[in-house]
Amino acid sequence: MNKLKFVTASAVSILALGISAQTVKAEPVNNSVNGSSIPPQLLQYSQEGNNATAQNVTSVSQLSDVQPTDWAFTALQSLVERYGCIAGYPDRTFRGNRATTRYEFAAGLNACLDKINEIIASGLADKVSKEDLAALQKLQEEFATELALLKGRVDSLEAKTARLEAQQFSTTTKLEGQVIFGITGGGSGTANLFQPALDASGLPVASDRPGTANTTFVARARLNFVTSFTGEDLLTTRLEMGNGGGDIGSLIDQPEQFAGFTGLGSSSSLAYSGIDTGVGLGRLTYDLPVGKDISVTIGPVLSLNDYIDANSFANDESVDFSGSLFINNPLVLPVNDGAGAVVSWNPGGGAFTFKAAYVAAAGNEATAADGINRGLGGDPYQGTIELEFAPKNGDEAGPFALRLQYTRASVNNLDYDIGGVNLEWAINPSIAVFGRYGFGSIKNRGTLLSTTLPTLINAASAATNLSPSTFSAGLAFPNLFKQGALAGIAVGQPFIESNVGNSTQTNVEAFYNFPISENISITPDLQFIFNPNNNSSNGTITVGTVRAVFSF
Repeated sequence: MNKLKFVTASAVSILALGISAQTVKAEPVNNSVNGSSIPPQLLQYSQEGNNATAQNVTSVSQLSDVQPTDWAFTALQSLVERYGCIAGYPDRTFRGNRATTRYEFAAGLNACLDKINEIIASGLADKVSKEDLAALQKLQEEFATELALLKGRVDSLEAKTARLEAQQFSTTTKLEGQVIFGITGGGSGTANLFQPALDASGLPVASDRPGTANTTFVARARLNFVTSFTGEDLLTTRLEMGNGGGDIGSLIDQPEQFAGFTGLGSSSSLAYSGIDTGVGLGRLTYDLPVGKDISVTIGPVLSLNDYIDANSFANDESVDFSGSLFINNPLVLPVNDGAGAVVSWNPGGGAFTFKAAYVAAAGNEATAADGINRGLGGDPYQGTIELEFAPKNGDEAGPFALRLQYTRASVNNLDYDIGGVNLEWAINPSIAVFGRYGFGSIKNRGTLLSTTLPTLINAASAATNLSPSTFSAGLAFPNLFKQGALAGIAVGQPFIESNVGNSTQTNVEAFYNFPISENISITPDLQFIFNPNNNSSNGTITVGTVRAVFSF
């Protein structure tokens, strides 16, 4: 008969104390066992114990709640010495006063029968007394039904386990998935939007972007294969695909010369739009610990915003804001995606965490293109350091976090030197504040920026560098109207720079994430973009979105 590792020696405890099976017989199957001459049975296998693996003991003294003065101490001591048939909870307690059911009693009896059978099979039958064998025989007869049922359940469980092992996907890999549906639409009162640039007369330069857009249905699907070889490392492989859906963010110009900057146009785009219909490699990284407090991540396909510039209330397009401006700081993360590495150091598991990250967007390209060097050390690249101060509440994250950042980057021969601040504070369980701020310089290595960024820089400007800043700030309302829900509203400006346009684009976004179930949520979202393209000649753009997220 198969062993059950969870059970204790309660049956043999009764045997050693000379209590007959009749003591248990009178009780209903699911009630506790109360003998007339003893308190509740010596059993640690209970409803509470179902979730804790028992620990074998070699001495009664290892059980912290059993004392030499206890009435059952001698019996327990005899069981340990004669049969080794006692087990305790992981915290080394016996909990002898807990009640038991007939099925639990049978499980304990089964374990002790197995132990005595082992003793007899090893040629040590003389170690088992005739009185014990007689008592065991009576117990077997009394609990024949329960023992048969128990064996059937164990056999069925073993068959199911064998089938799962034979059919399982992998012993080291788990599959996680997420699908996002987004229906979005809106438009502007301006028939044709204008670029940020001004002509020689100071008039806005016309754009080929119309002020209206069709309603679209955008989708993105991700499958994550999460693998661990040691229990501490993590290999993540992400397959990603979409329907190539566009959204109203495409109304706003974002010149190709400024590729990589998630600023004016992309600040209004849905962060999950534009994903190609073909299956692509969205992430391939390997995380491993180096010593006690340091972890390292390397990968040929890596996104820095998975590690840098986190925020509990504005960081995940599947949960909170849709617009990129409120997901991450556009100046701190001008490149973000590519081949690279991240090192994280959390001394002593305390409040401070230091991170250093590097990514090269063309890290897989061996030759230069369009006069720009490529490869791991070539353009475009980004290096970022971040110092986080986040006091903990015991083992849990605390309500406050402050992150200070510095980024050095090169994007299409433009050099970035950017500082950043990221703040979050849960004032109470129902309301939180958060915000980001970025500032610094963008230089063109001695040439006029207007020649490199003709649609961004005012034509009359002869500056060789820009000094942009950006900010976003908002309020979040966790568990609003329902546990697990999240609402938020934020305002921000993606690119504040007097040499770009004649005003500053301002984005406002509000959302309410309503969980339908543990795996499904619905989120209505509303955006307003004032002075699009940093141009006061453009009318306000309004964007409405309904997002559905399926997680599995």
